Amino acid sequence: MRNFAFILVLTLLSSCILYDNRKEDVLITDKDYVENYREYSPDSSMLLINYSIDLGAFGYGQSGTAILKLSDTTKNLRQFSLPNTLTRVKWLDNKNISAQFDILPYLRSGEKIKIKDTVFNGIRIRISELDYIFDKNDKPEIEHREISPNGQFELVAYRYANEVSGYNIIHISIIPAGGQIPRYGNFLISDNESDYIFYGTWTKDNELTFFSNSKYSELIQYYLVKNRPKVKYKIIVDDKKYGDKYMWTEKSCT
Repeated sequence: MRNFAFILVLTLLSSCILYDNRKEDVLITDKDYVENYREYSPDSSMLLINYSIDLGAFGYGQSGTAILKLSDTTKNLRQFSLPNTLTRVKWLDNKNISAQFDILPYLRSGEKIKIKDTVFNGIRIRISELDYIFDKNDKPEIEHREISPNGQFELVAYRYANEVSGYNIIHISIIPAGGQIPRYGNFLISDNESDYIFYGTWTKDNELTFFSNSKYSELIQYYLVKNRPKVKYKIIVDDKKYGDKYMWTEKSCT
């Protein structure tokens, strides 16, 4: 295994997108190997392979992207694989590759985001942020906006129409009444798998009630913003109403 250190380390917590670390060796000839795509360097001396592991009834494990010489394609892909923090990997020229990392986990955790290019297998990896809201002037589309009974706060659920990923993830924020909506959610930021929370409202005690289903309710904890506003909340699992939901689709009447 080649020594390769990245400043950025991402732990994928959602059970639907877990990094598959149960196989230390991945060979192209394995029966459970799935090649998503491959891209040759301009001079065809190197190869970029994005691959997955077939987990049968559990779907596909996201296993990574390998950068290797053509002569190394019969070897274990793990030793040539980039960390799964990186996405949108592509050749710039024979010695340079561009890659982006997902900033959402760092926005949730409050960790400082640092960018640093590195060299891997003789190729320079030029790293940039993957900012989902690529248009700085894009205004959020409000799914729900509701003032707390005491008039002090607002619950706002929103998404962006022109998001880079195309999934238009949900952002949930708690703001002072009449205050500015933050660019990213300050209470919860979902991902491209689901919104996890499908409706929310204030109680008469100025606390929050969120609704989900049995499939996604346990995953909500992983998408909460660590330094979120200190408002008490509870989650109600309602499969009768939200059992087949994966997005917040109930518009506010206000």
